[in-house]
Amino acid sequence: MKLLLLKEMANDHLYSHFVQALADAIAELGHEAVITDQYVHTANGAIPTGPLVADLQQHAPDAFVSFRAMFGGVTLTNGTSLFDGLGVKFVGWLFDHPVYAPQSFTRELQGRYAVYSSPAHRKFAKAMSVPGRGTVMLPGAELPGAPLKPHSARDWPILIAATWQGQPQRLWENVAEGPGRRLWKGMVDALLADRDASLIDAFEASAKAAGIGVSLGQDPGFDAAVLPMLREALTYVRQYDRIEAIRAIVETGLPVALCGSGWETVFGHRPAVTYLPPVPFAEMPRLYQNARSVLNLNAGNGASERAVYAAASGAAVVSNAGAELQAFFDDAITFYDRTRPTSAGERFAELLEGGVAEERAERARERVNASGLWRHRAEQLIEFVQT
Repeated sequence: MKLLLLKEMANDHLYSHFVQALADAIAELGHEAVITDQYVHTANGAIPTGPLVADLQQHAPDAFVSFRAMFGGVTLTNGTSLFDGLGVKFVGWLFDHPVYAPQSFTRELQGRYAVYSSPAHRKFAKAMSVPGRGTVMLPGAELPGAPLKPHSARDWPILIAATWQGQPQRLWENVAEGPGRRLWKGMVDALLADRDASLIDAFEASAKAAGIGVSLGQDPGFDAAVLPMLREALTYVRQYDRIEAIRAIVETGLPVALCGSGWETVFGHRPAVTYLPPVPFAEMPRLYQNARSVLNLNAGNGASERAVYAAASGAAVVSNAGAELQAFFDDAITFYDRTRPTSAGERFAELLEGGVAEERAERARERVNASGLWRHRAEQLIEFVQT
């Protein structure tokens, strides 16, 4: 099988790293993977489609894989999908929530193969009446390039990799009183109270409470008006969750290494906190391999790449709930309740003070080695596309 994989714009971008890892895994399985860079053709802020058409015709792939579903909406002059017209299967692999990738909602593309990081994301896409097939997968991980250190030789009891993104903005307070404001505020409240933070569930419950009878995916005008509101509601909750979970961990007084810019302005000097500068994603495994435990954020609405890469590096993982993450790791990683942020600090204390971090880390690493590497994801992807 031959797959054409879309490279991200920046070489050090997380998805560019994933593209190369997936391409290597596909080749390891005896299939062919070609990476195409369409962003080099950008002119005046726009990406022409001519070079993409030329690449598709030259390489004649069985499938085209895009990690943000970019180019899925390209059409021929008759209005049909470019990929449907050429007989190329389009795989839109979304690590983030689809509400951040509106290009993934295009309905011209009938031969769509969509990969989501959460069942709730797939449910959201279904509510948007997105045609095609869908499945759910976590990202893969890579095997460490060197022998792992025992926990007793690791420098950081807790490692948190996250960038300070500022205080979340309560934008609904700038909206006049009415159904729109009630919907927006209702979604935020519902998300904050939901352990799994399902955006489609929050929308449906809040729309009903606000007296809004229109569903997503039925009226393009309504979708265009409400999707920005959904994005802002989820963004607010994600930022709030990040700050409160990290604050709860710092307040325990346990030794914490915080990798990412901006946090020193939030917490100031604290004897138990070490501030580390941000590093490219490709260098993160080196940090994970020097940590006894790692925080995974946004499991309900993100890729959980921290969890799989940290587990592969022999670190114990503490994460908020996420259906796919829980199904894969079960009790090999430790889950906290995001509706009660202090539970994040409690779970780390139990791991480290109870002396179970290394044993749990080993079980998680075994799970990743057995079925969570990029080789396994490549196998799943090829099987999915061949159906």
